[in-house]
Amino acid sequence: MKEKKIVVGFWLRLISDILDVIFLGLFGALLSLLFNRLFFSIGEDGLWIGLCITFLYTGILQSNIGQGQSLAKRLLKIQVLRLDGSYLSLQRSFLRYTVIAFICYNSWIWLALTSVLPFLNNPFLQSIYIYGIFFLLLGVVVLLAFHPLKRGLHDFLAGSLVVRKGMHDSEKISFLNVPSKVKRSFIIWGACCLILIIGSCYFLQKQKDQIPLLKELNPIRKQIEENTQFENISIRRTWYTYRGTRGTAKKRTSIDVLTFLKKAKYDNAGLRFAEIKKAVDIVTNSYSNIDECDYVNIQVRTGFNIGIFSYYYRQVKRFTTDGELITRK
Repeated sequence: MKEKKIVVGFWLRLISDILDVIFLGLFGALLSLLFNRLFFSIGEDGLWIGLCITFLYTGILQSNIGQGQSLAKRLLKIQVLRLDGSYLSLQRSFLRYTVIAFICYNSWIWLALTSVLPFLNNPFLQSIYIYGIFFLLLGVVVLLAFHPLKRGLHDFLAGSLVVRKGMHDSEKISFLNVPSKVKRSFIIWGACCLILIIGSCYFLQKQKDQIPLLKELNPIRKQIEENTQFENISIRRTWYTYRGTRGTAKKRTSIDVLTFLKKAKYDNAGLRFAEIKKAVDIVTNSYSNIDECDYVNIQVRTGFNIGIFSYYYRQVKRFTTDGELITRK
């Protein structure tokens, strides 16, 4: 009979994480039924609720309080321990999840940082932050796959590993922790990071003609943010090809503005359309190459996102570059 491995492998840990996401999603769905009106009033800022819930769920249950087991890990009979076999303290467990939180909630954490420290809000520092998130992601995934003890970057920071329940053996773990294999896993992680940097530089070089466009669209986004009641605005220029009535390929280009409006305002049809019209006027009056475009599309979404569960519905209005609404038949 084949002996069971002490250290839990990549795929079983992935299944565990997926199950925890499902459990948290079900809990989020239940909360949304109980606090539907509250979540609609909070809108997308509810992501912080989800962040707090996942911190408490993961941090507490995977510490000594929960004997190193979230619900999924309890179901699969695996647990998070320190290398010596003891449970993680609450502080170490929270530190361990912080790495995952930065990966999962990266854009919202960046938004919070820039709101407190406005000097961070520039493209160079934002690029560094994005690279940092990718390095963290690779540090979790690559090390989990190649490290002899299947320890991700979050495990190294917390001094943890994941083993089968009741099977921790310090002597066997020490035997498995071969220095050359540990070194190889970090080399592979470093190589992946280097490939990411080189690939990003190549992509940016290919997209350098888009930089003037981004520089022009960003001030337009800020104008919409300052002069309308929309939130979480993004703007882009889109090129696409479609088939004409005779089967011939035709090209179109549009300016697409994606926005969010809290439900109480969204449900006021007059207010919603007035804000849409303001956004259209800003685009048509501010974008210097508007004559090269065929349409201006404004998408307004509403709903809520609490990080572990979300609900949305949306409306899209299409306008000519003169600001006239196009009525779809």
